[in-house]
Amino acid sequence: MRFRLKGYIVLSKQLDPEGVKKLSEMMGEANRTLLVKGAPRGKEQEAARVVSWAIDGERIHLELESGRYVRAHDALFRLKNYLGSVLGREFRIGVRGLGVLTYEIEVPYFKDDVNEIQKLLGGMGVMEHVGERLVVKFGELSEEDLEARLVDRLVKRVLEGTVETPPEMEAKLVPFGYVLEQSKPKDIKVKVDVASEAERLGWIKRFPGRGQWIFTAPMVGLLKVMRDLIIEHVCKALGFEEWMFPRLIPMSVLAKLSSYVEHLPEGMFYVCVPPRDPSAFDEYKREYALKRVLRRDLLKGILGEPEYVLDAVQCPPFYQFFSGETVRLEDLPIKVYECMGGWTWRNEAGGVEGLARTNEFWRMEMVYLGSPGDVVKIRDDVVSRVVELIDRVLELEWRIVVGAPFYLSSEEASKRRIDISSREKIPTIDVECYLPYRGEREKAEWLEVTAASVHYTHYVSAFKIKEVKNREIWTGCVGHGLTRWATAFLAQHGFNIEDWPSKVRELYEKLGPYKVIRTLEWPPNK
Repeated sequence: MRFRLKGYIVLSKQLDPEGVKKLSEMMGEANRTLLVKGAPRGKEQEAARVVSWAIDGERIHLELESGRYVRAHDALFRLKNYLGSVLGREFRIGVRGLGVLTYEIEVPYFKDDVNEIQKLLGGMGVMEHVGERLVVKFGELSEEDLEARLVDRLVKRVLEGTVETPPEMEAKLVPFGYVLEQSKPKDIKVKVDVASEAERLGWIKRFPGRGQWIFTAPMVGLLKVMRDLIIEHVCKALGFEEWMFPRLIPMSVLAKLSSYVEHLPEGMFYVCVPPRDPSAFDEYKREYALKRVLRRDLLKGILGEPEYVLDAVQCPPFYQFFSGETVRLEDLPIKVYECMGGWTWRNEAGGVEGLARTNEFWRMEMVYLGSPGDVVKIRDDVVSRVVELIDRVLELEWRIVVGAPFYLSSEEASKRRIDISSREKIPTIDVECYLPYRGEREKAEWLEVTAASVHYTHYVSAFKIKEVKNREIWTGCVGHGLTRWATAFLAQHGFNIEDWPSKVRELYEKLGPYKVIRTLEWPPNK
């Protein structure tokens, strides 16, 4: 990465000849020490330096260059503080502000198109895509723009999905969905559309809301079996403890989830808090009492702005628990799992489908905090135990694929490439199961049942989680879609309990008996 900045620092008054002489000395000292601080030993050429400077009245015009360490705009702030301190003490001259006239940034770029970056850039600048490099040219930027970390966020967005690979290790870039490992094909017992058959048998019934179901006893029993098997074979086996998380997420917590706000705002449901004033609803109540009509237009004038979202990812309360707290590496890792908090809600992309893709679903979340090595190992251990459970106990056909990184939607991830030269470089690993009713295994879309992620320092930084000696710590999470686990199981084994694997049948029968509720109209096609 290279950064080239032309900008200025505004002083409270002009420098006299002695001040100019002092300024020259300070610029030389800044290049030797101030702007190199923070660059690793041997990487000083990747720090910042003042290429040239000139005085124009009360303005000091500067040209700065840098590599990845001490980026040029950060160097500009360092110079501002440095000048303010020395010139103020020796010449009673203050610093009033700074700005950027032009800023050129050259970064690695491996995406298939630049439209999304251009859209984000808007009218602030232009860009040029050359091979595997992207050159972004900003026009004027204010001090407020730089303080808001606008440049850093743009660079981070460009670099999402790219990987820095040591010279001695060749990168192996693959697309999202690349199969890392796969079970041998298993005999196909049934080809039944799970949701349709479950509805016909009275195991589930549609709820009026989009992507919602009522689960009756037989389906609840199977869901509980899936939950208990994961707890036994994965969570407890790996030393995870059970917590309970809130599901109503305040905007103050959502604001820290930059990846979801920037990439998936359309995937969340927003909650408005009503006023605690019964009279505010008088007209709304009167309209319903007299006409039996729910006047949603009246609600718009009563309800305030959204103050919460319904949890779409389940793990944020864990990060909030440690927000602003200081931990010791010696006390880590911390590993918890959670599923007692209830439903998870997501405004599913691409429409809903049976039980495989719903707006309201039951899932289990495993979250962990630890050293980088611990977090990668925990993620991989979870994946190994999940596969063992799916293969040996549930006797399902499965595969492990490169999943959509935690910070991207599937659509965005499909445009990226992931380096799989080491497990540490893979942000997310998905476990998928084959659904025979969707078609031939080589062509059909498989069902993701578990997604296991390493977040690196993303949430540690966003939630300001500190380590007592500033040692690096990471977080990670694993989401198990329990309704999807049940769907995959029924898709491959069917609804005849006698055909189920012995362990599942044994646990299921212990939780029974199960009664299917019948009315004159229900179940359909009975």
